[in-house]
Amino acid sequence: MTDQTAQFTPRFRTDIYPFIEPSKYRGSLRNKVTIITGAAGAIGRGLAESFAVAGAKLVLTYNRTPPPPELEERCLRFGAADVSFVKCDVAELGGCEALVKEAGFSFPFQGGRGEMANWTLELHGRADILINNAGANGLGPLHDQAPQDFIKEIAVNFHGPYYLMRLLLTYFRQQRSGCVLNIASRAGTVAIPYSTGYCSSKAALINLTACAQKELDIDGLGEEVHMYSLHPGGIKSAMTLKKYSPESVSTLPPQAQSKFVNALDIYDDSPYLNGMVCVALATGVGKEVLRGKYFDVGQDLEDVLAQREALRQNPDLYGLHTSFLGGLKNGGVPKGGYRKEEWGKEFPGS
Repeated sequence: MTDQTAQFTPRFRTDIYPFIEPSKYRGSLRNKVTIITGAAGAIGRGLAESFAVAGAKLVLTYNRTPPPPELEERCLRFGAADVSFVKCDVAELGGCEALVKEAGFSFPFQGGRGEMANWTLELHGRADILINNAGANGLGPLHDQAPQDFIKEIAVNFHGPYYLMRLLLTYFRQQRSGCVLNIASRAGTVAIPYSTGYCSSKAALINLTACAQKELDIDGLGEEVHMYSLHPGGIKSAMTLKKYSPESVSTLPPQAQSKFVNALDIYDDSPYLNGMVCVALATGVGKEVLRGKYFDVGQDLEDVLAQREALRQNPDLYGLHTSFLGGLKNGGVPKGGYRKEEWGKEFPGS
């Protein structure tokens, strides 16, 4: 495949398919210590059970609502090497630091005032995979939203993943291995009214992933430490059910309510689709061309990876980018610079 015209459209999926069949990945991440934030919700449980099949040691976090009691039993039955639950508010730096300590390894962390905090080995003595899944998603006009609620959304969706990546990347670099899976959203790639905090924070998360991966690549660590941002599909989680409930939609301006009354109709994907795509990516199956990229789990991963050459040739694929009229590139001043005559006689210095 040598040009974009040779590309074909990946098949679209809503549930597990042959390329990510759990039996293919059974034991593939044996004993890999995997931190999953927001494990109490539908997406988090799907992730936990999928990584259990792969044999991982699971560190599952929750904030206000503990995971259901049967989750531990299911994960162990599916093949998890170990399951631990940790209460953690990822919106707080202290909570993230405590989670890293609980997950269990030691490294020096440079604090804000220059002090060193040396975490001690407690639980597993290492970490291998970080999945930033915890999220907050409100619905309402920006001008009516309490600032503290907006800031909380940004903290959960963006600051938390940053905190944990910042803490763990030091360790991943030292051991020359690790994987980060940031659960973003299609909302991070489009402008959705009355979801400003969510869209903004998820867009930032997508770009955080891409920027951090580029640094790893420059340092020669891209093959060992790889990360991804993902749209997990449309899943009827407690968060989305609350956001688009009739009670929530009724608080919008009357002229906006009709846009959201059927919003839940597109939320019909299996949480295991996202879970098993994440397992496949964590094994490194797509790191050659997808590391640092934004991936929609609804696209058949096998079909996408079959087009490696197209991905290499076009760096804008599976990333945030901007298009301009006339084919102008998003690269600042055009080649050759601006000609002052284009500005007219009032151009300074003319």
